[in-house]
Amino acid sequence: MRVFALLLVLVSGCLAGEVALQTRTNYLFKGDGIRISNRFPGARVNECERIGERKYRILIRPENTPINRSPWYAFKVRSRTKQTIQLTLRYHNAIHRYSPRITEDQETWSVLPQNRIKVSPRRTEATLTLDIGPESLWVAGQERIGVSDLRAWSKDLKSDAGKRKKIGTSLGDRAIHGLQLGSLTSTNVVIIVSRQHPPEVTGTIGLMNFVERLMHDDEKATAFRQQVGVLLVPLMNPDGVKEGHWRHNLAGVDLNRDWRDFKQPETRAVRDWIERTLKERGARPLLFLDFHSTYRDVFYTQGDEHPTTPPDFTKQWLKAIGDRLPDYKVNRSAGHNLAKPTSKAWAYERFRCPAITYEFGDQTDRGLIGRQTSVAAEEMMRLLREYLNP
Repeated sequence: MRVFALLLVLVSGCLAGEVALQTRTNYLFKGDGIRISNRFPGARVNECERIGERKYRILIRPENTPINRSPWYAFKVRSRTKQTIQLTLRYHNAIHRYSPRITEDQETWSVLPQNRIKVSPRRTEATLTLDIGPESLWVAGQERIGVSDLRAWSKDLKSDAGKRKKIGTSLGDRAIHGLQLGSLTSTNVVIIVSRQHPPEVTGTIGLMNFVERLMHDDEKATAFRQQVGVLLVPLMNPDGVKEGHWRHNLAGVDLNRDWRDFKQPETRAVRDWIERTLKERGARPLLFLDFHSTYRDVFYTQGDEHPTTPPDFTKQWLKAIGDRLPDYKVNRSAGHNLAKPTSKAWAYERFRCPAITYEFGDQTDRGLIGRQTSVAAEEMMRLLREYLNP
């Protein structure tokens, strides 16, 4: 299966444009006592060279082209002795987007200070000043929340009723998991998906906080789960996340543009599981949410002129979030990508429920993401229960 998947990658990449297969290796600079490595899941380094004393350059290329210009990078660096180096990220046909985050323990990440980042005038390069030593320093565009992290998180979700199962297989033969939380028999369902695009970590952070609020043991969440089922797919693109892709799956396809033709196994698996589960229950979706990241926090929605069931949910929900968080600007973009084959467009056309792409900014404070999603989850539960219990 792996060999077959690789052949498909090569063929599809050649059809879509230039292919850049990443070689997993340690770049050794023995005279300097330095090793730079991409030999771990989620890494992205395509080439690495020494360009001067204590100066190195990494080339970051996409998986294929054309592609959204969101260059992901992740690597680790260590030195025999403590020293300070300059490391330049050069982007292939793209500009600097993700401000570097660093860690030595892979758990506590911090943003590299701005005075240690110099971005070229055209933003095609970013030079980082790094203090390194015998312990590995991990550098990435965002915190690394990978396949194994999300698998462990989903297994740990506690609910008064719930089950987790493999619902399909990615092109690279990796499992795609779906979770049923809350009521397993209710005909009222909320559908949540995420991580169609590999680097969009703030979307994953938002998803995790949102779902965890739904799983609390308080009266509000317990009553909601007794009346409403949640269908959750936390990781739609495990191959892209594992391989450190900028945007696509192993076929070089943007999964969030495949919700009309369903040519990719990942989108087919999720669609089929949703529709099969709804049919088995005789259920209807009350809401569809797809968590993503972009340059700012924003909700991509239908316009108010597009009827939904429940009626006017989106307008009421976003107003409620803004009322409870007066210092937080609720950005709404109605009608975004209406004609494109996105998950949001499919869910609205298929079910006529409110269907929302829930986006967080790359640099949004992680504590703010937690507060906002907690409020959003609470107001969603309240509004849906009021609709179901007039």
